Amino acid sequence: MDCEHFPHADVGENQPELYHRDIFFVNYHINHDKWNLLRHADIIDAHRQVWDFDCDEQSDCWAITTTETGSGTAAEVCNDDPNGVLVITNANADNDLDEFTEDCETWKLVNGYPLYAEIRFKLSDGLNSDFWFGLITGIAGIYAGLPNDYVIFKKDDDDRNLDFANGVDGTGNDADTGVDIADDTWYRLGFHWDGAGNLRWFVFTDMDAPQTCLATGVVTTYICQDEELAIGFGIRNGEALAKILYVDYIKCVQKRVIE
Repeated sequence: MDCEHFPHADVGENQPELYHRDIFFVNYHINHDKWNLLRHADIIDAHRQVWDFDCDEQSDCWAITTTETGSGTAAEVCNDDPNGVLVITNANADNDLDEFTEDCETWKLVNGYPLYAEIRFKLSDGLNSDFWFGLITGIAGIYAGLPNDYVIFKKDDDDRNLDFANGVDGTGNDADTGVDIADDTWYRLGFHWDGAGNLRWFVFTDMDAPQTCLATGVVTTYICQDEELAIGFGIRNGEALAKILYVDYIKCVQKRVIE
C-alpha cells in the first residue's frame, strides 16, 4: 500500500483523517456512515464481551454463588448441544440457587456511550423458579438481596410473568413486559442504553435471523449512572425440586467509554 492509505499527521483541522485501524486501514472520515458498524465491532472503539459457553471451565472469569441445602450439589456444565449451551442445575431444596456474575464491574451507563446487552435462555420450569439477567452492582448476584443499582430482566417464583426492572440507590422501576415464560422454551431478551437518558427493553422471537420483536418498552427514570456494573444471570428454585437454566449465549457491548 502507498502512504495515501494511512493517516498523516498535521493535515489541518478542516480535513481530519479518521481511519478504522486494522490490517487494512479504512478512511472513516470519507465513508463514516458506511463504516460506523465496522468501527464499533472493533476493540479500539467498543468494549465487547460475548460468551458462547463452549467449555466447562467458568471459574476464571465468573463469580459463582450457590445455595445447596438440598441433596446433591449445583452443577454448571457445557452441554453437548449445537452452539454451546451452559446448563445450570440447582440442588433440590426450595430456594437453592446458582448465580453467575462476571468478576469485575466493567460496564457503566454514561451519557454519550450507548450499551446493548442480550441473552438467549430457557428454563425447565417457567412457573416454580426465579430467574434474572442483566447488570448489577457487586458480584454476589441478587438473591441475597437486590443490589441498590441494577438493570435486569427478572421472573419471580410462582409467576410466569417476565419483568424489566432498574434502580438507583435502592429505588427503581418494575415494568411488566407482558410476556409469560413457558417451560423449556427459548427466549431472547435485550436492553439498550442510548446514552441520552433512555433504557429500552426488548423480547424477541427465537428463530433464524431476523428475529422479530414480541414486546418492548422504554424507561427514563431511576437509571444508575454513577456506579460501575457487572453482568450476570441466575436461577433459584421455587419449590423442593431442582430447576435448570439453559444459557445459549450472552453478549454485552458498549461504545468505549472515555471519561
